[in-house]
Amino acid sequence: MDSWKIRKAVWGKKLQRAYHHSELRKFLRWLEGKRLHWAIYLALSSLLLCTVLGADHYRSSFFYVVDLEGQELGLVRDGAALEHFLDDLTTKCSSFYGMAVEPEQVVTLTREYRSRGAEDVHKVKEALRQQLSLTTEAVMLTIDQVPAIPLLSEEKVDEAIELLGKCYISRVGGNKLLRVTLLEEITATSCRVSPETVCTPEEAALLLREGPSAGEGRLLLASREGSRESGSPVMLPLVHVQTVEELRVIEKIPCQTSYRFTDALWYAQSRVLEPGQAGRKEVAYEVTRENGREVGRKKVNETVLQKPVNRVVEQGSSRAPALGSGRFLWPVRGGIITSGYRTASRPGHDGVDIGHCGGMGTPILAADDGVVVETGSKYPRGNFIVLYHGSHYTLYAHNQVNRVSTGDTVKRGELIALMGNTGRTYGVTGVHLHFEIRLGNQGSWSRCPTVNPLSFF
Repeated sequence: MDSWKIRKAVWGKKLQRAYHHSELRKFLRWLEGKRLHWAIYLALSSLLLCTVLGADHYRSSFFYVVDLEGQELGLVRDGAALEHFLDDLTTKCSSFYGMAVEPEQVVTLTREYRSRGAEDVHKVKEALRQQLSLTTEAVMLTIDQVPAIPLLSEEKVDEAIELLGKCYISRVGGNKLLRVTLLEEITATSCRVSPETVCTPEEAALLLREGPSAGEGRLLLASREGSRESGSPVMLPLVHVQTVEELRVIEKIPCQTSYRFTDALWYAQSRVLEPGQAGRKEVAYEVTRENGREVGRKKVNETVLQKPVNRVVEQGSSRAPALGSGRFLWPVRGGIITSGYRTASRPGHDGVDIGHCGGMGTPILAADDGVVVETGSKYPRGNFIVLYHGSHYTLYAHNQVNRVSTGDTVKRGELIALMGNTGRTYGVTGVHLHFEIRLGNQGSWSRCPTVNPLSFF
């Protein structure tokens, strides 16, 4: 006989002995041979029924009180079923977020007697879905020991930093990258946060790259509760990525101008004997950038690829005769002034503008005897001519076409150009002559001061 049968036999004998000496056996023996009144049977039946019903009511008034952090959510009868619901809810949320999550609050089930209580499983489950907060194990990326962005693991933190560096390395182009440095101290510490706040490496790199503008209004997740209480959100700090690259560029070496003086030309004349040519050199710089913006550049090496060829100019040294009479002719016959000399509205106007009803192609005449010292086309003058008259220079600008060349000798009243609107013009019709008189004979007309042309007519 095994141990179970032995124990069963022992307990059976104990029950028999207890029954033999019980009050129930004495009462049954007393009833033997006696006939009771029907009222007694009715009373005994009613008492038995009330006892059974009372026991059932007492048993059915016990519930599990569901409590969430001190807040009672409701009553349930089956505590195991509710625990299974919590496990299933946690599993589904873990699958949804792609990470293991756990309830942040403590859910307690306490069995209590509630005589007027009523079970409401749906209400309790809905309250748990709405009010239960979930957390997960994460790694907080910190910037200079300030918690900033939670990620799933330390490997994800390293990946985010690598992506952040690539955001700026990609801008380097064909230059040689020497080094990449984060100016702030980036570390990772363990933490528990809401799964909704855990960022991917791509999201973290974007937030770190954009700084306060991308993270505006975003709480530091490690101190979320403290920020809520204070009511003042903390901004994400900006991370500075410093890159140093080697930049190689080809630069021009300007040619020098050497002068040869000759008495075959007068001092206001010159001619180019050799045009010269700029050289070329390869220059290596170390360019330092912070978040893609250049903050420093240092030249580390240069190599001459082509030496420059000097420009040779022959400059006259003979003193020119007084070519002009000093009595100037109005350069446009029938021309009228459309803009005067240095007015309040045009304080930088160094001459007068002369218009003509003939418009484009109206003849422009030399104001006095002289020599053409320069012609060309240059903004803002457009096509222009400069005449030297011994003690004065005259300038004719915005021409449609020039009819004389440098070195030509002209007579007073001789046709030298046609009126146009080249360069920057402000005439009434756009077609006019800009006329200047400059005083001096220093050999460079542009350095001579202008005077009001109307004082010579």
